[in-house]
Amino acid sequence: MLAEGEGCILPDDLYYWIEKHTWAKPQEDGLVLVGLTDVAQSMAGKIIVVNLRASGKTLARGKSGGTLESGKWVGSIPTPVAGEVVEVNGAVKNQPQLVNQDPYGGGWLLKIKSASWDADAALLAFGPEGIASYRAKLEQDGIHCQK
Repeated sequence: MLAEGEGCILPDDLYYWIEKHTWAKPQEDGLVLVGLTDVAQSMAGKIIVVNLRASGKTLARGKSGGTLESGKWVGSIPTPVAGEVVEVNGAVKNQPQLVNQDPYGGGWLLKIKSASWDADAALLAFGPEGIASYRAKLEQDGIHCQK
């Protein structure tokens, strides 16, 4: 199900690192899909370059999983979970606008073999309470998504 906050789409089946505007979604194979939220892509504007860490790289929670560049912003992508990068989304390297167009689908960024999913998940916002917390943060910070 999709929730909305300040015009931003927030699927309720994702784990959010609200302050960093990233998401994580555990997969059936035990890997964790990671990406930027609709909030992040909206704030960044048109994304023109995505550079991701290579497969095999081990990342601590909060460390950069790569960088992205838009017409108005260049920054790192903090990972919401610790672990080893097992796959990067090559499609976003060739078509960076996928992050803008489909941040929860084709615009995913990394697949990580989590080192400590339960511990990392406990630090992320999830479910109806997580969506409510994210909405409150958006309202507090005056953030609105551009559609």
